[in-house]
Amino acid sequence: MNRTWLILVTALSISACSESGTAAIAYPLLDCDPLVPEFCGYPFPSNVYTIADATTATGRRVRFGEEMLRGNDSKPWDYSDGFSAGTPILTFIPAATGEVFGGASDIEQSLSTSSPTIVLDAETGELVPHFAEIDAQARTFDERSIIIRPVVRLRDDARYIVAIRGVTDVNGDILAAATPAFRALRDRTDSEDESVEARRTLYEDVFQRLEGKGWERGGIQVAWDFNTASDENNTRWLLHMRDTAFDLIEADGGFKYTIESIESDTDEGAIDPINTAFRIFGTFKVPLFMTTEEPGALLLLDDDDMPMVNSEMPWTEVPFEVLIPQSAKDSPAPIIEYGHGLFGNKEQIESSHFRSFMNEYNYIFVGTDLHGMSGPDVDAVIAALGSGKFSDVQTLWDRLHQGFLNHLVLLRMMKRAFSQDPMVGQYVKGDEAYYHGISQGGIMGSVILATTEDVDRGALGVMGMPYSLLVFRSVDFDQFLTLIRLFYPDRRTNQLLLGMGQMPWDRVEPMGWAHHVTKNAVGGANPKEVLMRAAIADHQVTTLGAHILARALGAPLLDSGLQDAGIRDDIWGLDKVESTASGSFYIELDFGLPGEPACNVPMPLCDDPHEYPRRRQSSRIQLDEFLQDGTGTNHCDPDDGDPSPSEPPKGLCSYPSLSGCNGETEEDTQALCTANLTL
Repeated sequence: MNRTWLILVTALSISACSESGTAAIAYPLLDCDPLVPEFCGYPFPSNVYTIADATTATGRRVRFGEEMLRGNDSKPWDYSDGFSAGTPILTFIPAATGEVFGGASDIEQSLSTSSPTIVLDAETGELVPHFAEIDAQARTFDERSIIIRPVVRLRDDARYIVAIRGVTDVNGDILAAATPAFRALRDRTDSEDESVEARRTLYEDVFQRLEGKGWERGGIQVAWDFNTASDENNTRWLLHMRDTAFDLIEADGGFKYTIESIESDTDEGAIDPINTAFRIFGTFKVPLFMTTEEPGALLLLDDDDMPMVNSEMPWTEVPFEVLIPQSAKDSPAPIIEYGHGLFGNKEQIESSHFRSFMNEYNYIFVGTDLHGMSGPDVDAVIAALGSGKFSDVQTLWDRLHQGFLNHLVLLRMMKRAFSQDPMVGQYVKGDEAYYHGISQGGIMGSVILATTEDVDRGALGVMGMPYSLLVFRSVDFDQFLTLIRLFYPDRRTNQLLLGMGQMPWDRVEPMGWAHHVTKNAVGGANPKEVLMRAAIADHQVTTLGAHILARALGAPLLDSGLQDAGIRDDIWGLDKVESTASGSFYIELDFGLPGEPACNVPMPLCDDPHEYPRRRQSSRIQLDEFLQDGTGTNHCDPDDGDPSPSEPPKGLCSYPSLSGCNGETEEDTQALCTANLTL
């Protein structure tokens, strides 16, 4: 049976119709699946990598085999009761090209009767909108994964069926069914493979459901199914940590903080006397759920697999920084908790742009490092990847739990304790707080907004989800992919590992939380209103991820004039509105770059527009109005983007003079999609 070995046959705790009536669906537990014998781990995700487990919310538990793990520790995945709701769907068909795939620009294809790919919700019978592509990161045809990307968040604890048909080779000829194992299941022919025989009932159900959608059985090249994880699986650890921490803080007498230094505008060398009245550094006290305080630490779990406080070091002192503007001397200022960029730090609030915004609109900024993905964590992540074991990145996922807890405690500490400080509390409006994150802070802000009870509105700049989509389309992750490829050179393994990594990442990134931000609030949190803003052809965070996040939040597209000007096509699944009186919204700005790559590679051409949106005066006005009264208005000036604060005209959010291009064209952009391939 090649590399595949039948370890166990387990029964799924559901019933499904088959041609023989109603029967229990059974799955073999496999290490490698003979459906794709060329690459262990494909197709992914698949229920053949799970076992029945009555103790989980889904009734299943993920179990990856030794060959599929490739020397990695299984621990990061041992607690998963299903696969990510934002998973990349991966397989491999030898000699396949992507000629029949419409790609990210043609999501409608996935819902058509002629689509070469289908993702089917087995319970509801609904088609999942998605796009399919060939991995443009691959160097040869032998490394080219087929990648299917849902463009909406999948339902929790749900079964999905995936199938592919009509894929062609370089000559345009349709390829045969991928493998003998699949042909035996599809054509009902004999097989000596035990895993094939164990899946006969399963595949009768799969094909019956596909035929119900007009998919002729004989034309299918490969098909399989998988179950998503439960909502509880993704949210219970952080919610438990939050509730436990607040109980412990209350029992300890309330929020404790220490001011270590205060820099006044009268001090020699003050950071910005014109805008900033006080720069304050201090620490605040938080329960510690990690093995140590240092980067590289892991979560401590009790006998029930729930995070527990470190008995030897139950508290940790977390550094924070506060900037109080000059304007707060005249009127107490509301609090904005800031979320910093990729592997950044709390000092990013010191940006001159932020200092002037604080003073002009009267906000206090407070920041702390996001443990897990802050500056001090870089060496730990590099060391983890440099160990040759991708699973060592568990420290990132684990420490992010503590990092988010720290942010939640900081917000409440600022409102309830710091606002009463005898030295500077008079400048703090303790009953009004917001969240504002940029880049990584914009991405991760969804988790904070979903779990905090201390804000009603938040702003997310140049954001998106999920990370397994963002990583391959971001220039920021090149250094990390380079490290991964030292030990896992096959580009299919890169895709698989990041796909597997999405599962523990869901607990600490928007994919596990976005559906709880604006509605379906969880754990006692309140629904939020959210402003989202992105730059077309961003080098660091693709707008594809921003669109998925906006759909998950149910946010409309605020008209920025780009569609009417022919600069941007309509965005699938987002209704366009002229303005919003309340609620959430998403807006895009254009800076004249020649399009975005129609494949999974970063955009490296021209100047990176990543920081441009927030620096527009129109964006500053928009942000302040949204935070104060929840409205969404387009204030872009068609000439220079710097309108007067009084009655600024609505205009076109396009600033081509900022592109920094030197003759680059759309053709140059799309040439990036074949740059890696050696025929």
